[in-house]
Amino acid sequence: MEGLRSLPPEYLIIICEFTYASRGRTRYLPNDVRRFLVGMLQQSGKRSQPGLPEKIAKRFGSRLLVPLYFSLIKHPVIIGGRPANAAIGAIVIYRVSVVDEESFAQLCNAVIEEWQNRFGAVKDIKGFKIVAGYGASYER
Repeated sequence: MEGLRSLPPEYLIIICEFTYASRGRTRYLPNDVRRFLVGMLQQSGKRSQPGLPEKIAKRFGSRLLVPLYFSLIKHPVIIGGRPANAAIGAIVIYRVSVVDEESFAQLCNAVIEEWQNRFGAVKDIKGFKIVAGYGASYER
């Protein structure tokens, strides 16, 4: 059983929180976050730019992050007397392909560095968290 504990996590979950308004300077923030976190899968056209998965692949020479799920985190608010759901953050789940815990730590450090390079100066980003996880299945 002890050998199983030395395996690196299978999943990397990134949760970010931000301030968003449908008008003003933050109106494009949810899309910018999505395009960066999911990468080229969520982009098309001439203005496509490498996202986090591509930047990590270039840095390590291998595709280590495979985006599985992305969602905006929404919260009900009243805008102009009408209910609406405002994006207050985002969550993405990646499948990770590294062979040891040291490589996983290097991957996490690279993710943090790339996030800081892209969004470090954005005042409307309130939080950024990495969660490591293992797959589990339960049958009835």
